[in-house]
Amino acid sequence: MPLFKRRPLPPVQRLMAAAGLPTAGGEIPVPDVVMEVLRRQGGRIAPALAAAEDLLGGDEVAQREALRFIEGLQNAASHGSADLLSTDELLPLRGPRTIEAWAAIERFWAAVVAWCDEQGHELDSSESLRVVQNPRLREILWPGCRSLPDGRRVQLAEVLRYELATGESMAWLGPHPA
Repeated sequence: MPLFKRRPLPPVQRLMAAAGLPTAGGEIPVPDVVMEVLRRQGGRIAPALAAAEDLLGGDEVAQREALRFIEGLQNAASHGSADLLSTDELLPLRGPRTIEAWAAIERFWAAVVAWCDEQGHELDSSESLRVVQNPRLREILWPGCRSLPDGRRVQLAEVLRYELATGESMAWLGPHPA
């Protein structure tokens, strides 16, 4: 019987380890994990999505981190960058819990857009996001906002307005931090 039992990694580090990212230095922000696994030549997305699938079956903290990761994937992929995987490439890699979470996140963001349209709140163009070339700036901006098929973008400011006005927050995730 071993003297020491290894503690399981915290949720974000589990995502990092599954993606082959170093964990010895501790956690990196979820948006950074998102951008690393979405790189087209990285080959990290399938194991990271499998880890997210496992986390969705875990405790509340694990579920929250998995949902933040999936939301970031959806948002970053929505910008249509040639060097990142597309939404169409991500869809077949999801497991049952990830499919359910993916759909809940999609419904939430669609509700935000519909509310903005109903309120007459004009959404900015997504073009200004697509022209960002600095990789670090992309890592900061892209996972937190979503490009829409009609050329507009919705960002966290609209999400916060929606949550404050309606009292609705994303299922499982709770209100976005203000």
